Amino acid sequence: MAQGVPFAREYGGLLSNRSFGGTQVQRTFYAAGQTGQQLLLGAYSALERQVALGNVEMHTRHEMLDVVVIDGKTRGIIARNLITGEIERHAGHAVLLCTGGYGNVFYLSTNAMGSNVTAAWKAHKKGAFFANPCFTQIHPTCIPVSGDHQSKLTLMSESLRNDGRIWVPKKQNDDRKPIDIPEDERDYYLERRYPAFGNLVPRDVASRAAKERCDAGYGVGTSKMAVYLDYAAAIERYGKIEVGKKGLSNISKEEIIALGKDVVKEKYGNLFDMYAKITGENPYETPMRIYPAVHYTMGGLWVDYELKTTVDGLYALGEANFSDHGANRLGASALMQGLADGYFVIPYTIGNYLADEIRTGHISTDHPAFLQAENEVKETLNKFVNCKGKKSVDYFHKALGKIMWNDCGMARNKEGLEKAIKEIKALRTEFWNNVMVPGTVDEFNVELEKAGRVADFIELGELMCKDALDRNESCGGHFREESQTEEGEAERNDEIYSYVAAWKYINAGESELNKEPLIYENIKIAARSYK
Repeated sequence: MAQGVPFAREYGGLLSNRSFGGTQVQRTFYAAGQTGQQLLLGAYSALERQVALGNVEMHTRHEMLDVVVIDGKTRGIIARNLITGEIERHAGHAVLLCTGGYGNVFYLSTNAMGSNVTAAWKAHKKGAFFANPCFTQIHPTCIPVSGDHQSKLTLMSESLRNDGRIWVPKKQNDDRKPIDIPEDERDYYLERRYPAFGNLVPRDVASRAAKERCDAGYGVGTSKMAVYLDYAAAIERYGKIEVGKKGLSNISKEEIIALGKDVVKEKYGNLFDMYAKITGENPYETPMRIYPAVHYTMGGLWVDYELKTTVDGLYALGEANFSDHGANRLGASALMQGLADGYFVIPYTIGNYLADEIRTGHISTDHPAFLQAENEVKETLNKFVNCKGKKSVDYFHKALGKIMWNDCGMARNKEGLEKAIKEIKALRTEFWNNVMVPGTVDEFNVELEKAGRVADFIELGELMCKDALDRNESCGGHFREESQTEEGEAERNDEIYSYVAAWKYINAGESELNKEPLIYENIKIAARSYK
């Protein structure tokens, strides 16, 4: 609110709430169907205000390529100017990483294409533990993949599950149009399997259910890797409500539908317009096609309650760290974490560290540690452009994404993970021997940027598979096929796996597992049922 975000309000002026996946009460504040975007705009505006006041110095189009550690304490970073290619040194008494998640390790995700793990991974290689890397969230309501030409997937807001009904045909490989399939030949599988929560089950449950239906041959669309999200019932229901509110009589069904469409347009119009522009289909007339896609990463750099990593002076905030969400994440919780970390935690906790640094004077970028870090960065960049290989960076990124999605995606098993680890090792070797990066290091070079990010993604991907292999249980977004109930639901093993897996970097392809026990003093953990 302080940033001017236009949250929705009820008729009386109070903030409005709505349901989100995993809850049976309306607990979530929202701004139409674009809450996240509005929060971003609010944050950007607040930041620009501080820039204008002279409190913040912005370095746009720069990328952090290494952390500088002096005598065990973080003292700065090495960054590259993405326009000129110049390598820069920046010193400070502490470093805060607010660099987001690593969902693009799968190549296709709902993340911005520029989102990457490089900053967090460089910190990891300098001693910061990486916690629970295999905990990734797959969002159930995304526009399906349409072909190999795609480099990004589009998220349809979770809010659509408030009113939309998800279904597939009861007949396998049914090629009929959705409007030609009678009601009694439709399988509203979430409502059937989870009557208590229906279409508002948590994201991991909804995603696995969609995958199960499609794998069983009930998928829709040309790819058969999609399910329907239908608003026909909601439109008719809202239309009837409007008729009652306005005291209308002798109203035809067409008029009821028109009234209902107006209500839906007011609530979700921006999302329906986006879907129509991308697919060329009218979601008011025909059900939307959706399928799960990578959306969020619960894993990240290990931090303590003050958001400090295992390296002194190095802090990680928001999606860059592992805290708050565990193996799952409910809708809007990431927004909560970002606000909590930025507004209510770090402004108070970082002072504990800086207080002990009060006698530390100006940190010079002429220190040998800065020179060493800069030289290592330059060496890596030169290695990319001097490789002169035959395959593009995107080739390797797509190959990695395919491995990760097939064997470390919505469902995982021992055989697949062991195979993935071997394939990623081979891919890493091929990458460093056969990648083609045109241009030079001292210029605007997008391929060079991507090469560095993909190199880090490859190492991260291997660690994710190792972490998933080590955790032989199902929990939240991590689903091991060996650990499921007779009904196909996730089955936890709290006696063995009630710990945070915090990995220490040894070298490429080698990590050391440290286990932080999860100790609950005031609550008793129990498996939730959404039946």
